Amino acid sequence: MVGDSLYLGTLDGTVVSYTLIQDPRPGFLDRWVFEPDEKGVVAFYGNPAVTAEFFYIGTYNGRLYAIDAEQGTLRWKYPAKGDVERIVSGITVVDGTLYFGSTNGKLYALNAETGAELWAFKTENDIWSTPVVSGGVVYVGSFDKHLYALDAATGREMWRFETKGAIGATPLVYNDTIYIGSFDRKFYAVGLDGKMKWAFEGGNWFWAEAVAFNDLIIAGSLDEKVYGLNAQDGSKTWENKLEGAIRADLALSGNIVIAGTQDDNVYGLDAATGASAWPSPYPVDGAVRASLLAQDGTVYVYSSEGTLYALDTEQGRLLWSKKTVK
Repeated sequence: MVGDSLYLGTLDGTVVSYTLIQDPRPGFLDRWVFEPDEKGVVAFYGNPAVTAEFFYIGTYNGRLYAIDAEQGTLRWKYPAKGDVERIVSGITVVDGTLYFGSTNGKLYALNAETGAELWAFKTENDIWSTPVVSGGVVYVGSFDKHLYALDAATGREMWRFETKGAIGATPLVYNDTIYIGSFDRKFYAVGLDGKMKWAFEGGNWFWAEAVAFNDLIIAGSLDEKVYGLNAQDGSKTWENKLEGAIRADLALSGNIVIAGTQDDNVYGLDAATGASAWPSPYPVDGAVRASLLAQDGTVYVYSSEGTLYALDTEQGRLLWSKKTVK
């Protein structure tokens, strides 16, 4: 989302853009639709990235598209021929460089303007984790059970941190610490030197990206719980048992953390205490697996049945919804 423009990769393999409006009431106007002109684009899985000029998105058939953010026309695609296997990882753009991972185990760095490859780093298994760049370092998890720290300019490995399970989550970098969950049922705090500070054990995989609120790290798990953990030592401040597994990345709006679950509901929780902040969860027409986006008092939720919802973050009220698949 940039300004009043909202972009979405849909489950039927198209990209849509909406202009958000507030008057006479909250809603949207159709802006443009982009449809790839090649076979095999089943759906988009990873988070896209958007700048003032480009909208970037990776596809399940192994292509990355750079689309004109204003016109919805193709600017370039990578690779120009062939593919890089499935792209489940989200896209990250920092300082003119685009980063993404592939199920071939590689993390790629491209020139964000032209799509030219700058470097590629090979891990030992799939990369579903979205890379995060902080202080000139790229942090990314791999299904080979490692969190990697790479030099953002060259792709040189600086260190790797080993867990006992695959890592599909996006790292959270907060106060000189990397926070990330693993499929070994543990949630880790790792220093910038690659050494573990603490680990918290939950009841199932940690797949969703966490959020930070004051001195709390808030993490959701497939055990259907959201945990509020002390950022310094990993001690549990609170937990809230929801009614479904948490796969989608959490969102934070002010003091409200928002979680979408596999039981077809969206929950608003008080970030400080974990107590319910909405009168009731908001029901949607399918599981919530896509990352939530909270901005300007609205959270955007995309369901597994292809409906986009805009909810008020304070009360969980529906502002509008849009079915995006035929």
